[in-house]
Amino acid sequence: MSARSLRGESARYERPSTEKEAAILAAATQLFGDKGYDGARTAEIAARAGVTERTLFRYFPSKNQLYQRVMFPAVLAATMPRELTETGKLFALDAESFADWHRRVLKLRIDGARASAPQLRLMLARLMTDETLRNRTIEIWKKNLWQHAVDTVKRYQKRGQLRTDLKAEAMARAIISLNLGYIIARALLAPDAPWDDDAEVDATVELLLRGAGKL
Repeated sequence: MSARSLRGESARYERPSTEKEAAILAAATQLFGDKGYDGARTAEIAARAGVTERTLFRYFPSKNQLYQRVMFPAVLAATMPRELTETGKLFALDAESFADWHRRVLKLRIDGARASAPQLRLMLARLMTDETLRNRTIEIWKKNLWQHAVDTVKRYQKRGQLRTDLKAEAMARAIISLNLGYIIARALLAPDAPWDDDAEVDATVELLLRGAGKL
């Protein structure tokens, strides 16, 4: 697994060659997400897609290849989110405040997680048990996201919008932890709860900027 292969698999997932392939991918996404890799059978995926198992294997010679096509877009989104790695979006207008940047990025990540919730659920479960996948994902994440996040914090420190007595790395970890906590709860743990995303995002941004203690 590399950044290049992730992009390739994601592009193929987003642009299936035929309607049958699209149906297979949709069914596999749902069943892998609901039952995991071991619990989802290719016969069941084929039936859900309205094709024969033989047709499924014509598009995907093995269950693992189908699994990778379904899961890798979620790994790509988690390790190289466009709103952080695209230069034009990372280096925003000078007039943009840290609060505006954090609010925008968190909203984008929520929307992305909700759209790929079955894949995200599958990815998190697999990362807990697959050490090789976990180490490779961490490596790609560090290379493509972590330094961007740290650089963004430093940028706002230089503008006087964030404290400079704290290390940029510590604040980057706090931002990522707060964001992940809400994203996982929102998209995976309680997706049907009566969330008010705008209010929750504002509260998350405010909490990060001001802290929770009464000084």
